[in-house]
Amino acid sequence: MEIKNKIMIKTVNSLFQTFLVTYLLLLLIEQILGNSVSFYLNLNYMLFIVIILGILSVFTKQEPVKKELTSSLDYVYIAFLSIIGTIIIFIKTKELGWLSYIISIIAGLLIFLLSYLVLEDEEDI
Repeated sequence: MEIKNKIMIKTVNSLFQTFLVTYLLLLLIEQILGNSVSFYLNLNYMLFIVIILGILSVFTKQEPVKKELTSSLDYVYIAFLSIIGTIIIFIKTKELGWLSYIISIIAGLLIFLLSYLVLEDEEDI
């Protein structure tokens, strides 16, 4: 019986992570390219599935996995994603003029700092 519970917990967690990443990628494509995704798929339905799976994932307990120590590649990855986030935010706010530079730089710094803090906090586990 316990093996079935572990399999179910892993399945729910994997489904949640898969649907969340898929939803975020589709939402990003939708924001960049316009109505390219919503023409074929209503993202609200997918969001509903992500929320339900997220609730189920929170209520199922999973044993914490010991993580390896962070490498320098992790910090390069965080910096790369921060730069990409800065560029995307600038593209979406460029009609604000000079204010878009400030907003995108601050957002990029926040992305980097929050990612760095999460990465460093996971080392303590």
